[in-house]
Order: sequence, then structure tokens, then C-alpha cells
Amino acid sequence: MPVWTLALLMALGMASPAAAAEPLTVSVFSDKATYDRNEQALITLQVKNTSALPVTVSFSNGQKYEFTARDASGATVWNWSFGKTFSPSGSTQTLAAGQTWTVTEAWTFVDNAGTSLFDGTYTLTGTYLGSYLGRSGTKAASQDVVLQTSDPLVATFSTDKTSYSKLSSPAPLHLTITNVATYPVAINFQNGQQYEFSAKNSSGQVVWTWSTGKSFDPAASQLVLDPGASLQFNESWSFKNNSGASVADGNYTVSGTFLGQAYGAVGSKGGESVVRVYTLF
Repeated sequence: MPVWTLALLMALGMASPAAAAEPLTVSVFSDKATYDRNEQALITLQVKNTSALPVTVSFSNGQKYEFTARDASGATVWNWSFGKTFSPSGSTQTLAAGQTWTVTEAWTFVDNAGTSLFDGTYTLTGTYLGSYLGRSGTKAASQDVVLQTSDPLVATFSTDKTSYSKLSSPAPLHLTITNVATYPVAINFQNGQQYEFSAKNSSGQVVWTWSTGKSFDPAASQLVLDPGASLQFNESWSFKNNSGASVADGNYTVSGTFLGQAYGAVGSKGGESVVRVYTLF
């Protein structure tokens, strides 16, 4: 066999593995792993030419990449390209040996219709849409992120004293609900009653509730509380039970309870204080 033929075959044999190797690698990452509601995820797609030669990439139109988000069931809830228009003309891009191409987009945890999504885990995928020599399969990578909603409502309850004479003025009861989130919070009520105040004796028996004898609109309702805004509920207890009779001297636990429900709110909202009720002779 001629020397030049053998050398050519050896050269081709040495070149074959390199030619078969995928020249571009794709990776996707977000700026955080867990996001609170009203935050946005920054998603980055990186394409690196790991070969020793330039790689020229062709695109069928003006869109070079795509980002998507899938929920826990695998359903696609968001596409970065949704609603966007791209030039119908094709284009090319050349990545030098060792060069990395990077693009970052933001996702605000809404679906393609603009509706906020529920808490949970979402899979973010970035896809590089170019075609080039040596490409094998889809050029995409994924990362999971978690959306969670911190409790947006804080409740405080107070009275003005810790000890009351039955002959004094009624004990004022104050319940405050504050939206500590950076976004408006929708609060739902089952009916027209938005709060409750009550008093329990030292045995834990409820002796008085503010709502006793009152009627409320049976229709459900909703209100929106702006960031930093508060709801104030102020009533009083005149040291009588639900039958209208004066309660016995002793310690009572007075409390205020908020009856609204908001997404992300955990448990009932309210507070309590122990007060002493006595008779002044």
C-alpha cells in the first residue's frame, strides 16, 4: 500500500472520533432554586463550542432559542416565545473554538394566559434551535425550581389593660390584619362576617362571642388588601355572657379571630390576651 494512502487512512481514522463528537454543549440554570410569590426567575441558556474548530450554526428564522416551563404533571404551562413574532428570514451564527454564547430571560410564574400559577415544582427547559454539522438530537437542558407563597397576612390582637373592674367601662378589643407581602392579596369570606371576638373562662369554656344575636349577609365576598395595608376591627366586651348576665370574677382569655382566607395564609389569624375581671365593692 502506498505510504501516502496509509497516511491518509490513518489521518481519517484519527479524525473520525473528533468528527463524530458533538461540538456544542448546552446548559441551563436559574438564579435561584426557590422563589417566593411575586419574584421572577432569571433563566440562563449557555451554548459552548467544546471543539477545536469554529462551528457555524444555521437558524430557520429569527428565533434562536426557546424557554419553557412544565408543571409537576409534565404539562407545558409557559413558553417564552408565546405571543412574540420573529423574522421569517434565516440566519447563521459562528461560535469560535471554546466560545460560549449566553442568553438570559425572565419568567414571573404565570402561564401563557398571564394567570399566576399555584405553588409547586416547575421544570425550566432551554432549547438551542440552531442546526449545524455534527449535531445529534435536541440541544436542550433543564432545571427544576420551586415556587412558594409565604404567609402574606400578619395578625395582632390587643386590649388596653390586663385587669378590669365590672363597674368600669367595657374592655376594648382590637384586631389588626396587615398585608406584609409586596403584592396585593385577595381575601375571601364565606359570608358577611369578617371577624369574631370571644371570651373564655379559666376552664376553657366560651362564655361570650361578639357575633351572638347578630345576623350577617350569607353571600360570599372578597376584598383586596394592598401591600402594607391593614384591616382594623374594634369591638368591646362588657363582662357579660351570651345570656346578658355578668360573668363571675376571675381570669378570662379574650381573643380576636380573622375569618378571611387568602392564598398562602397558614392557619387561623388572630390573637388572645388573659385579663382579670373583678367586682369593685
